[in-house]
Amino acid sequence: MKTVSKTLTYIILSYVVCLACKKAEVNTPMVDTKPNPTKIVINPQTTFQTITGFGGANRMWGTQFLKPSEGPKAFGLADGQLGLSIFRVRLSSNKTEWPLIIESVKEAKKYGAKILASPWSPPPALKSNKSDIGGHLLPENYKAFKDYINEFIVYMAQNGAVVDVVSIQNEPDIKVTYESCDWTAEEMINFLKAPGQIVGAKVAAPESFNFSQNITNALLANNEASQKFDIVAGHIYGGGLAKFPAAEQQKKEIWMTEYLMNLNVGNAGAAKWITFSEAAKWGETLKMLTSVHDSMINNWNAYIWWYLQRFYSFIGDGEEGTTNGEVLKRGFAFSHFSRFVRPNFVRIGVDNPSTNTLRITAYKKDSQTIVEILNTESFSVKNIQLSGLTPTSAIAYTTTETINLEKKTLSIVDKNVEIDIFPNSITTVVITN
Repeated sequence: MKTVSKTLTYIILSYVVCLACKKAEVNTPMVDTKPNPTKIVINPQTTFQTITGFGGANRMWGTQFLKPSEGPKAFGLADGQLGLSIFRVRLSSNKTEWPLIIESVKEAKKYGAKILASPWSPPPALKSNKSDIGGHLLPENYKAFKDYINEFIVYMAQNGAVVDVVSIQNEPDIKVTYESCDWTAEEMINFLKAPGQIVGAKVAAPESFNFSQNITNALLANNEASQKFDIVAGHIYGGGLAKFPAAEQQKKEIWMTEYLMNLNVGNAGAAKWITFSEAAKWGETLKMLTSVHDSMINNWNAYIWWYLQRFYSFIGDGEEGTTNGEVLKRGFAFSHFSRFVRPNFVRIGVDNPSTNTLRITAYKKDSQTIVEILNTESFSVKNIQLSGLTPTSAIAYTTTETINLEKKTLSIVDKNVEIDIFPNSITTVVITN
């Protein structure tokens, strides 16, 4: 009897506890787990640089140049196209090679792209070592080289392939064993000041290997030399991402004209590109996008990647598991800037809380505002509110390791555009005001 009674008591107590639990569930209010919004204020009245564009380079040697069939993919603005607005080509030291790039340049020009031509070497006959590798341009041949550049500009224009900008020298400050020429800052200043003038295209200089402040600022500090070039240009291998106040004071545009990241597959004994995981490739792509973001906040006007068609780049070339002519993940990622932040957009102010890990820049033209949001962290960021505008519509495009430019219409509440940001992602918000 005691055992039965004890068991019955346990059953009754359990029933009472269960009822209490249910009552507690009914009476306890639901807790809203949505985090407080992080407000990002866009300031259209605060303006910075005007954007000239984002681009990529032609293959520089051989005959594997951009084909007309790849033109729409590289320079078009439709879904699945990259919207590049600058195309970099080689100004060959051998005139017989000039015709090779005409069709590629003409194709880019169909879409309004600006053409930058960079020489890797003056003609060997004008140099100290009579070679297209290393050596210096002889001072007595300064005018002859200017005449050579002018002849190239005229030749291209006569063949319907107008060149907009010419450089003096690709990477004058690094010694290599391929086509090149060595220049000091003093030599470049003397070249600019020498008799003769480059005409028919804007002039870019110095295209330093790591955007050397010493070389660039030396050219800018010499008033006569500075008046002979229009664009401050450089590369960012190993450094160089910084502001150039002297260039801004002189109202010169600042162009990043070459950068390359490819998981170091070009090094001797390195693993092949195809052996790397998609996560590793995407991680490096996020680093590339960070360099674009940093260029923008340093008030640079243009950013030009290395080969636009290569297995590690924007469009596949048929190597390392890529399909020739296929737009690649890295291309889709870069197109967040190149396709949406168009020439003549102006970068505007963004008040981004210091506690926020997102990298954000914004741009405007007419009634459109573009907001670029880069998240290099492995966690999502919920409940972002973009404020400071009078939006009538907002559309987000997001790319991650697994999606390409996924499109979503965003909610607008009390003039705030609301959005959640994926981890390890790039998101473009297109706002119509």
